[in-house]
Amino acid sequence: AVPRCKPLRHAYEKEIVLYAHFQGLHYFSTECVHAPHAYRGHARDLLKDLEATRASTVAALGHSGRRLAVGAEVATKTLGAC
Repeated sequence: AVPRCKPLRHAYEKEIVLYAHFQGLHYFSTECVHAPHAYRGHARDLLKDLEATRASTVAALGHSGRRLAVGAEVATKTLGAC
């Protein structure tokens, strides 16, 4: 297996969109039809509130998340088509 490369993982979404715009890169942004009913919207709102209070919250969560290890016995859901 080839490891995934995420060169922009520390960049904010707005910065990535601006980079693509000024480099003349084509990108699209569409929302999944199921997104308005998804639980992740609540988590996203919480993260936005935390980020408004302390600007480095999302970056700090990302750094600490990479240090966590998930056990092999943890069951994961099979992703379906969107």
